[in-house]
Amino acid sequence: MPTATLNPEIPASDLQQDVLIVGLARNCAATLPATVHRLTAALPPFRKVRWFVIESDSSDNTVAVLQQLSATVPAFAYRALGELSGRVPERTERLAICRNAYLDHLAELNGTATGPGTGFLVIADLDGVNEELTAEGLRSCWARSDWAVRTANQKGLYYDIWALRHPQWCAGDCWAQSRFLERHTGSAGSARRASVYARMIPIPPESDWLEVDSAFGGLAIYRTGALGSARYVGLTPGGEPVCEHVAFHAAIQAGGGRLFINPRLVNADTSSLIAQYWPERESVTVATRSLTFRALLRLFFGHRVSKNLRRLLQSLE
Repeated sequence: MPTATLNPEIPASDLQQDVLIVGLARNCAATLPATVHRLTAALPPFRKVRWFVIESDSSDNTVAVLQQLSATVPAFAYRALGELSGRVPERTERLAICRNAYLDHLAELNGTATGPGTGFLVIADLDGVNEELTAEGLRSCWARSDWAVRTANQKGLYYDIWALRHPQWCAGDCWAQSRFLERHTGSAGSARRASVYARMIPIPPESDWLEVDSAFGGLAIYRTGALGSARYVGLTPGGEPVCEHVAFHAAIQAGGGRLFINPRLVNADTSSLIAQYWPERESVTVATRSLTFRALLRLFFGHRVSKNLRRLLQSLE
């Protein structure tokens, strides 16, 4: 396995490439400016950095903020697709349409650009998830050279399980599995815990790069030469919603590209986000602590004594 360094040198040939940063914007006026400035400032000194944001279905002043950014941020552009939800009711299909729009823009740039061209595509969530991103974290992505895609990690629990595919960690669609288990057990909470939340694990920043079949986590960097004809797909052939990143990454892999989670590319602290992605976590944590406490009391004092101790402690609360 290639050795990772803490402060790697970025090859001069990579720094001579152009970078296109893209993302989707819906009702994120409050977080857009900070995300744009943070990511722009953290990037290594590439030849040229462009922005291209796809907006749709916003009910706040996201479009006005995008207009302001296009007037103040160099090489910042956006495209407002308006209201898609009326004619495309499934959210994942809308996401695929919007993401394919920035792929079309990338193809236009590379079809007309002079010089080395747009060598890297950076895809970022614009809703505030990238608040922990640093220049050091981005530079760490060049600690290895055998990648087509590298994606972000988080402080705390890794949260983006729907986009994740890994033979041992999450081999299939976590929410499809959850629906299956709910049908056969009758317990939505147990199904979600087994299929989704149990897979939210911490990845220490000092650990090795983790090769995956798919991942996202709010930020990903792609070598555009590895994209080929890859496209986003938001529905299964049967019309069921599916995470749009999975088909995109499968096509990159089919072309020989390798995908990694880079543990040092930390973009978020999930202690502030986990309630959004795991609303039942607090109740599960309390229940787990209670079971652990009971087991320890029984281990040290036996069943009868531990039962009396618990009653005594409860009476003191």
